[in-house]
Amino acid sequence: MRSRCARIALLCSALGVLVAHSGCRARAPRYDFEAERRATRAYAVGPGDVLEVRAWKNEALSQRVTVRPDGFITVPLIGDVMAGGRTVTAIAEEIANQAAKFYHEKPVVSVEVAELHSYRVFVMGEVSRPGEFTPRAQITVLQALALAGGFTRFADPDAVVIVRRDAHGERRIPFVFEEVVEKGNLRADLPLQTNDTVVVP
Repeated sequence: MRSRCARIALLCSALGVLVAHSGCRARAPRYDFEAERRATRAYAVGPGDVLEVRAWKNEALSQRVTVRPDGFITVPLIGDVMAGGRTVTAIAEEIANQAAKFYHEKPVVSVEVAELHSYRVFVMGEVSRPGEFTPRAQITVLQALALAGGFTRFADPDAVVIVRRDAHGERRIPFVFEEVVEKGNLRADLPLQTNDTVVVP
């Protein structure tokens, strides 16, 4: 009888551990990652970035320009054009509209980011090398964590948060490491925008 009671107690103990373990598993965050991607799909140009302006059959407008600290670029004939905080598509459209005043036909203008200098992200908290990072291309959350040397042994990988402030306001975006890496939910591995902060508790 005593042996049977011992077996029952052991079984209950094992079930208790299993339930506790399953209860601690990270839950998939309820967040509209696709909406976040749509809202921040295009890179916003910043001071220090070098832009390649190309106007079809128009050498006067075609040149490489640097975004000044005040956010403006200077284009021949047109003058100053606001570039900071705008997409290359919006900048190209404004250059074309301004240039149309001086030509019989509106010129076809394209703008590309030739050199990325304003892009920076921050990784704080329980990572090996917290701080500011200035990669030469846009990176995702996982890539930022890799640049920071990965998690420390005290980190909670399933409670990571991206703090983002932009034209759409300030928000805290959840990042559950298990969901992304173990379950393959790559839609949560968002491209980071400039000045985003990845916080690892």
